[in-house]
Amino acid sequence: MAKPTLEQTLEALRRQVLVGKAYLNVARGLLKADPYLLRTAPTFFGLTIDGSLELAQMAVARLYDRTKDAVTIRTMLRDAAEQLPTFLNATPKEAEEAIRKAASRVAAIQPILDAIRRRRNGWLAHLDPSTVADPAALAARANLTMPDLEKAFSETEKTVVELFSRHQGVFAELEFIGGDDYEMALNWIRSAKCTFIENYEREFGHLEGLRPKDCSNNLLKMR
Repeated sequence: MAKPTLEQTLEALRRQVLVGKAYLNVARGLLKADPYLLRTAPTFFGLTIDGSLELAQMAVARLYDRTKDAVTIRTMLRDAAEQLPTFLNATPKEAEEAIRKAASRVAAIQPILDAIRRRRNGWLAHLDPSTVADPAALAARANLTMPDLEKAFSETEKTVVELFSRHQGVFAELEFIGGDDYEMALNWIRSAKCTFIENYEREFGHLEGLRPKDCSNNLLKMR
């Protein structure tokens, strides 16, 4: 079996963090969106939020997988420690210190990683019989909050960015260009709904019910 180079490993891990963060950001952004807009397509938005959160968790699970021979943060740190002279932007001592700090970060988030691993093994990757029989038990054993998931990504990102920049001699932020373009889609929905309400009230008078937050004031001024 061909073994990836440290450069290839770091690039693969960067990609996992990048994509996982994007899923998390989409879910987080939609959860904060105007509920009125989300109710225009509740199935779509509901599944998008749930799916994005699941895929974000799976990205973390891959980054810290325990499968034999899998490329992970831990195997990267091990390989990096064996290749200190290959770092382009750090002396062997500086590289060793960066690896040590990274290992400390991993240790600090271990409870979060354990919860994600249990969720991955008990539900996300396959349907564990015990989880199907008692879903509440998994929730109790693998409690995970949004801040937990955010911390897992932020600490992992620090490690990957630092080791990549130290090894490759270049720095690259882990952000998709247009990663918040869901806001544009929501704005188009808001604009269409506001225009509909405006036209309706101009012709028929007040329209009862909820409306987008952003256009309420303008419509009130018209009446």
